[in-house]
Amino acid sequence: MAVKKTAKSNQPRLRFTVRHALTDIYVVMLFTFFPLFLSNYYAAARRDKFWSFLIITAVIGVAVGIISLVNLFTRNSEYNRKLNTHRDPFSLSLTDIGFFAFAGVTLISTLASGRIGHCLMGLSGNVSNGRNMGLITILLLLGAYMMISRFFFDKKVVYYCIFGGITIVSVLAILNYYYIDPLGMFEAYKGSSSYDTVINDFTSTIGNKNYLSALICVALPFSFGMAIATEDKIMRIVAYVSTALQFMGLIVATSDGGFLGCFAAFAVMAVVVSRSRKKLMRYCAGIAVMMLGAKVLWLFDLIMKGNSKGYSSFSEFFISNNAVFVILVIFAIFAGILFYDSKRKNEDATDELSKIVFYTILAVVCLAAVGFAGLMIYFTFIDKETALTGMLRFFRFNEYWGTHRGYFWINSFEVYSNMNFWQKLFGAGPETFYYMFQPYFSEMSELFNEGSTNAAHNVYINYLITQGIFGLAAYLMFIGSAVVSSIKNSKLNPLSLVCAFVILAYAVQDIVNIANPVNVPWFIIFIAVNESTRLRANSTYELTSNGF
Repeated sequence: MAVKKTAKSNQPRLRFTVRHALTDIYVVMLFTFFPLFLSNYYAAARRDKFWSFLIITAVIGVAVGIISLVNLFTRNSEYNRKLNTHRDPFSLSLTDIGFFAFAGVTLISTLASGRIGHCLMGLSGNVSNGRNMGLITILLLLGAYMMISRFFFDKKVVYYCIFGGITIVSVLAILNYYYIDPLGMFEAYKGSSSYDTVINDFTSTIGNKNYLSALICVALPFSFGMAIATEDKIMRIVAYVSTALQFMGLIVATSDGGFLGCFAAFAVMAVVVSRSRKKLMRYCAGIAVMMLGAKVLWLFDLIMKGNSKGYSSFSEFFISNNAVFVILVIFAIFAGILFYDSKRKNEDATDELSKIVFYTILAVVCLAAVGFAGLMIYFTFIDKETALTGMLRFFRFNEYWGTHRGYFWINSFEVYSNMNFWQKLFGAGPETFYYMFQPYFSEMSELFNEGSTNAAHNVYINYLITQGIFGLAAYLMFIGSAVVSSIKNSKLNPLSLVCAFVILAYAVQDIVNIANPVNVPWFIIFIAVNESTRLRANSTYELTSNGF
């Protein structure tokens, strides 16, 4: 999906070098080896992922850095001073500045915290007081971002590896959902006191089911977006298959945050593709493929006689509700009509659809958003008595909302209001939420039978407490500028638009998510890939990548 090569040009050619190869290998490892690696079943899943991320990033990052520095100081030409990348790697974009600012605030927050050891690693002593998102993790993420944004090379094999790795994780999760255990993960815990916890909360090789949901919240918009954007027929087929399996994985993860993020991305995606007959056709086909995947799970459910881990409200809807058949048929018909319409047009005819289609889809999406907000306001402030069940329970916000996330959010703002001026600016230190929220632990135990927490279960609120208003502002600048640049660059490179969907999905999921070293690296990779495509589009270099 590289931008079109220029004709014969006097500009230097961007050769595929060792730095590019190492960077592509790094991306492949983070989507294949990283999610599949466990050292001792689920005994320390997050720790295993953290250390594997740390080692892979440090080794490959240092290697790329050394090669780049050697090249920089041993060559004098303009071409080599730019390290054979898309442009001068020392020229910073707003997205770069946002990440550097966030890392800088994290450093200041760490040094001022009084818990430097804990803030460095994001964990100390008690395994429940942090999630390894300390200063070291943030700096490694920054290094990974800079490496990928400067040296990622657009090769098909990388995307096929991403499809392959996430598909394996999804298939294992689907099997585990029905207690089929090909790797013997559950079997290893039989007879132990933790067996029930493992069965209910862990899946595939990813660890906690919420990690699976967060992974798919990155991978599903990517696969779906690639199915829409790519002109490579084989890759499109692979992307559709991966999309179906990942949606099935999202269903069996039974974590509503993943649905929240993916649905937000799908809604925006519908508006974006609505001017193109070809892209809207592929979008409709993708929705139909996902609904078909949901009904394959329904068949599994019949075969297994309901012997599964149980459903969340969204999971139950997609597996059991007959309305999914209706959705499948409607979108399949739309895809068929658009396909037929495109075939009967002359080859020279425009692919552009009428603005009426765009405004209709935009109106539907806006009405859905307004309806969601209206129901939220009504059941939260007006009708506080009507019992809400199933998916309707999301429309009443109180302390019990979202597995008592409401309690964490409401009281987190009270914690912030009681912090001193310095802490309000720079936070209490990365991964110190556990200590800041300790005054509420006894009440939590009484209300929810849960004695502690180490996160606000909202990434933005969490950063407000731990890295302060400056840290949160820098993080929002980082994400916001990435979305804007991806949209601006989408006309030059469709991969940028795919990245925009991924960034949007994960950013929305972060409203109910917890930042951790298992999921955040995948999010950062796609922001970096987007920055890479932007740099490439603005480059004076002639590209030699085979792209797609």
